[in-house]
Amino acid sequence: MTELEKKNGFNESERYLANLCNKSFLNLWSYPNIYTNEGKKSVNGDGKELCDLLVVFDKHVIIFSDKDIGFKDTGNIKVDWSRWVKKAVLKSANQLYGAESWIKDRPDRLFLDKKCTTPFPLEIPSKQEIKIHRIAVAKNASQRFSKLAGGSGSLIINPGISGNEHFEHPFMIGHPVANKSFIHVFDDVALDIILTELDTISDFVDYIEKKEKFISSGQLASAAGEEEILAHYLMSAHSGKEPGFYIEENQKAVIFEGHYESLKSLPQYKRGKKEDKISYFWDGFIEHFGKHALAGTLIYERKILLSDAILGLKIMASERRVARRVLSNSILEKIESSDPSRLAARVILSPTIVQNGYIWLLVPIPPEAKNYEDYRKYRQELLRIYCTSTKLLQPAIDFVVGVATETRTGGGGEDMIYLDTTCWEKEDYEMLKKTGMNSIFFNLMG
Repeated sequence: MTELEKKNGFNESERYLANLCNKSFLNLWSYPNIYTNEGKKSVNGDGKELCDLLVVFDKHVIIFSDKDIGFKDTGNIKVDWSRWVKKAVLKSANQLYGAESWIKDRPDRLFLDKKCTTPFPLEIPSKQEIKIHRIAVAKNASQRFSKLAGGSGSLIINPGISGNEHFEHPFMIGHPVANKSFIHVFDDVALDIILTELDTISDFVDYIEKKEKFISSGQLASAAGEEEILAHYLMSAHSGKEPGFYIEENQKAVIFEGHYESLKSLPQYKRGKKEDKISYFWDGFIEHFGKHALAGTLIYERKILLSDAILGLKIMASERRVARRVLSNSILEKIESSDPSRLAARVILSPTIVQNGYIWLLVPIPPEAKNYEDYRKYRQELLRIYCTSTKLLQPAIDFVVGVATETRTGGGGEDMIYLDTTCWEKEDYEMLKKTGMNSIFFNLMG
């Protein structure tokens, strides 16, 4: 694989968005400044920018349009607001719909550079499977709103207005275009809070899908800002319930200012933030492999596409933040408690995605190894045995990701194996049982 050179935004606002998205969605799935070859008439010609940032993960495609539009002060707030919302929100909405149409109809004509020489490296889901999410980032109104009314300055969510009706309702956001697909509008306040609080692809998508359904159902009358809707969503997670919007039928919610500040004051919120710290070990490992994948320095058994090369990393990245806490803690505890001179393994089932299983293997260099290459082959074979045996012992698992490293006193690189068993048939199980994988597995565990 060759190195992929990603852009990082053309201005300060776009670079800020790119950095936030890299942290939340990770480098392999977040791509700023995507182009199409529309209008490119010669080799030296330029393509057309499609969107400011594109996230592609599994069936989900998130399109970001970033507008850093100055909010002028003419002395007439309605005029100032009308001019700003037209450029920052309504125009952005049309660009998002245009990008969506292109992605669905011409997924093979996306590029990472304006000369259109580097094709977009990830597979775009089919029209039948794709789930498009549209995000308009609209900056600079919050400061003016805060100055006039106090508070955070977060724009009011009012689902009762659409299109040009926005001109008559300063600092309120509804549907940018009536009777068209939903667009999430993140102002300066919301952008930071949403991408910080929901900093995994699964947590983020769960929120925006449930929020969209909630608003589209007509159950939200108004909200004092995006962060207040988020707080309402997160604070509903108790007594075994997942976060969501639990409103009684025929009722409408009015979400007042202060929910987010109340959320942050809760002991369980503060405790959760402390517990989150260990979970970034998981993110760091994905990013470590991901940087090598983008740089073209990963070593594979055969030549494959980036989408295929990162399947194991995609399974890891699908885990929510709370699951990453458990997984990271389990692995780090094993690393610290193991005897560096002995083989050690941690077999972990995902606490939130029942079909995901993980193997973390710590393998000392055996005396019999003639060189490091021999050791790596030995380690890779052990990892294969563990991964296949785990499937036999845990039939409910569909995907197994195995990682093998030296023990904590060693160094060197890591090996990874991704096993997809969704298409396994009876013969596959019988063959593995005949090879004695189970007995080998238990011997290794001992």
